[in-house]
Amino acid sequence: MPTRSNLTEFEELYLEFQRKVSAEWHKRMDSLVSGSQATILWKLELSGPQKASTLAAQMNVTPGAITSLSDKLISSGYAIRNRDLHDRRIVYLEITDQGREVLKQFRIETKSIMEDFFTGISEEDINHLIRIYQQVLLNIDK
Repeated sequence: MPTRSNLTEFEELYLEFQRKVSAEWHKRMDSLVSGSQATILWKLELSGPQKASTLAAQMNVTPGAITSLSDKLISSGYAIRNRDLHDRRIVYLEITDQGREVLKQFRIETKSIMEDFFTGISEEDINHLIRIYQQVLLNIDK
């Protein structure tokens, strides 16, 4: 079990890390789409057209948040809304070719950012980080 002083030092480093990562992320990615918008596009590319309620459940956000994010994706030409052919009350969000292209660019830039952030970190240390983050996520999900 970590000591209280170790956790305090980690907390300070983590908060500084988060602030700097967030600032750099926004500086480099805002010209494309937000992380949440990219997540929606990724889910649409992976699973095909989805209802807002399905996306909201998968992302742990409200359907209203999905609607707001979707409106931005649609106005940018990255997604479209389609009504179900059998039940016109059901509306699906679908990725467009332009959305696939911006998602591809987002992935390329994400990879570049991660490489920049973790330059000089050994493969062994990266594996430790993976193991640590997996455990922390398990702790959060309990």
